[in-house]
Amino acid sequence: MKTPFKVRKTYEEVADYLRNQIVSGVYKPGERLPSLRELGEMLGVGQSTIREAIGSLITMGLVSIRQGEGTFVTQFEPEELLAMLESIRPVTKQDIISLLEVRKIIESGIVRLAAERRTEEDLQFIKKAVEELEEAHRSDIRNKGDQADWEFHFAIANASHNEILVSMMHSISEIMKRTMKLARQKIYEMPGVPERLLQEHLDIYKAIESGNGEQAEKMLLDHLRRVETIMVEQSNAESAES
Repeated sequence: MKTPFKVRKTYEEVADYLRNQIVSGVYKPGERLPSLRELGEMLGVGQSTIREAIGSLITMGLVSIRQGEGTFVTQFEPEELLAMLESIRPVTKQDIISLLEVRKIIESGIVRLAAERRTEEDLQFIKKAVEELEEAHRSDIRNKGDQADWEFHFAIANASHNEILVSMMHSISEIMKRTMKLARQKIYEMPGVPERLLQEHLDIYKAIESGNGEQAEKMLLDHLRRVETIMVEQSNAESAES
């Protein structure tokens, strides 16, 4: 039995409630949702609120409307549905800090191995990513910079020639891409910061090229710590203003 809302009335909260019902299997893939009137009576809200909530679920890809038939849950496998919902979950300050902690642990070992094991082909891929970062910086194409940033770090992982480490980088790729995008949106607007971070990428590449694992590790850790510090300071400043 579905519990009617007692206090919460906004369409975002109704959408969140219905989304949870879908995820938990109360409404299964392919099943028709109750009508707007039925949902409104069930949840104690107006039909306009239900309509807006349904619109939000359509945007998420959770439901679709069939003309003359009603609103139906999209055909998703449970694992696919959870993965999709995770991909649209907002990135928080804690997400960024937690990811950077993981990256410092994993990538410090990766970059040391890359410096020891890299081939000429590996160096070409890493250098290409640096060049794309430089081009993104010159042309101020933010999306291109996001992708080049990921390709740089993943090219280093490939240069480690350790399949398990490469797989680990794959496993955190989505959250990495999302946090990189958020980081660039914030810190790349700060005077002097884009140039400094670009130089750090170049320094990491040069350390790998020279085969100096210790220096490469130090450069990468310094880079990640600087990003972490900037992001935390930026977040604290925003909190103080609000």
